[in-house]
Amino acid sequence: MIEKREQSGILRFLGLAFLIAWGIEAVIIAGERLGILHPAFIYLFIGFGAGFAPAYAVYILYRTEHKTGCLKNFLRPALRSPNTKKTAWITALLMGSQLIVNMISEEYSGSPWYFFLLLIPVMVVGGGVEELGWRGFLHPRMEKRLPFAVSAFLVGIMWGCWHLPLWLVRTASQSDMNVWSFLLYCITFSYILGLLYRLTRSTAACILLHAWGNVLQGMFTRSALMEPPTVQMAVIWGTEIVLAIAAVFLVDHFRNRVYRSDLFTHRS
Repeated sequence: MIEKREQSGILRFLGLAFLIAWGIEAVIIAGERLGILHPAFIYLFIGFGAGFAPAYAVYILYRTEHKTGCLKNFLRPALRSPNTKKTAWITALLMGSQLIVNMISEEYSGSPWYFFLLLIPVMVVGGGVEELGWRGFLHPRMEKRLPFAVSAFLVGIMWGCWHLPLWLVRTASQSDMNVWSFLLYCITFSYILGLLYRLTRSTAACILLHAWGNVLQGMFTRSALMEPPTVQMAVIWGTEIVLAIAAVFLVDHFRNRVYRSDLFTHRS
């Protein structure tokens, strides 16, 4: 019964997230082609409409289950971190790793570094809020049924495909990107974000890391996303994926050893 409910929740979330986002983007595409939508409104519809679709989907499911639940009650557990100190240093470590990846593979844009720090709150809205759905809801439910490596891969595929209509929006940043490179990026970043959630159980941390990833796309050139996949990027992104899987394996192994040790001590 619980398994069927979980599966139903996953399918309903995906249906709502895609329906809301793709429906709004269809309106944007039509309005853009007809010349009746100003670019400012397009960005607003993408940011607060399509971009918020995963969060809207989760909230709709929440209200369906909790008839009297309010937005505050919905956000409180989603944005709470079980261990603030642990979450902070793990998030900082993964933010640093993403900075290093960009330093290795891209060129710095030349703008003052502090300018990009100011963009983090903007990027929380312009992308980070998606994490209420992808990592805050979908990934942990997928992991109940599948191993971490498979769950992160499938979430990355769905997350990447969810963006597809943006290639038809002329003013969207994705319209200039290579669709296959972007899809591979989403899969890779899905492992990093999935690792962060696995280690911290904090959706807020995933929101921050997602926002940081978007900030880095402005801080550095985006050749990896603009051009077809290269051997260099395949090696870099593949290494990230392998390290994320290895980290989860090691953490699980350590936790199992501690659990067995505690169990043996208790029985003794």
